[in-house]
Amino acid sequence: MRWGFIGTGRIAERIMAAFALLPDSQVTAVYSRNQEAMEAFCGRWKIPKHYGSIEELAGDKEVDILYLATPHIVHLEHFQRAVEAGKPILCEKPMGMSEEETRQMVRLAEEKGIFLMEGLWTRFFPIYGWLNDLIASGRMGRPYNVMADFSYHSPYDPSLRFFRKELGGGAMRGAGIYPLSLAVQIFGSAPCEIQAMADMKNDVDLRGAALLRFPDGGMAQILSGFQGESVQGANIAFEKGSVWIPDFWHPDRAVIRQNGKEEIVLQPFAFPGFQFEIEEVERCVEEGKRESARMTWQESILLAGALDEMYRIWTKG
Repeated sequence: MRWGFIGTGRIAERIMAAFALLPDSQVTAVYSRNQEAMEAFCGRWKIPKHYGSIEELAGDKEVDILYLATPHIVHLEHFQRAVEAGKPILCEKPMGMSEEETRQMVRLAEEKGIFLMEGLWTRFFPIYGWLNDLIASGRMGRPYNVMADFSYHSPYDPSLRFFRKELGGGAMRGAGIYPLSLAVQIFGSAPCEIQAMADMKNDVDLRGAALLRFPDGGMAQILSGFQGESVQGANIAFEKGSVWIPDFWHPDRAVIRQNGKEEIVLQPFAFPGFQFEIEEVERCVEEGKRESARMTWQESILLAGALDEMYRIWTKG
């Protein structure tokens, strides 16, 4: 299928490498407000066409699917401009800056009858298909607790958008969505109770932690931030053992600990890993679906709502 990119920044660069692994998929056109950067991007990746507006790109008859790769602070605006063309859209995570923005995007997708999916690439790695099957099998019993940390050290620099509120900065919304999404995947619902704390600077969370309770009694501890390197792993405590997932945001293995023994499950993949979400989008589009069962609209809404609650706690008063 033929893709059109809205945005040519860092995330667009990273996902481009995945298209080399998918011979039936190609990027044929792009749009960026930065003309020089757009032309350089097209030159590096040998993309034949670039446009001066989102509307022109979306209207290209040789583009089948749109990928919204701009910063999340402008996702709603850019989605509203792209959706009129009636084409399937993959929107980089987080889908919106709030639950309300996410709901607006879902409503528009429903009204236009188009496919829409949040690009939470972690969901589509093979190890998580294996994990879903493991949980469904009952081998480990009921899941009780999830601990997941996605933190890395990045010196404070107010010129970078990650540290600027007006540009959608903040660790939990941009990176903490990974551990949050894992907890929601394991327990199958939105958290019913959230306690959270953060280290804030200029109304931006530099690091944060949250304790989550779920309706079935499950609990999760999630951390994310720009202060301090973590192992970026996740542990799931079950009734009959545990599962440890190293590098859980792009994993190729898991370790089952049960009855005093360890079992390593390997699910290797070719770099960079974005190919799995691309394949999911194309599969859904080919089957005429409007949303993916692996990353539903409702789940995008509830993730945004949980993030809203954390930020409400951190900024109240």
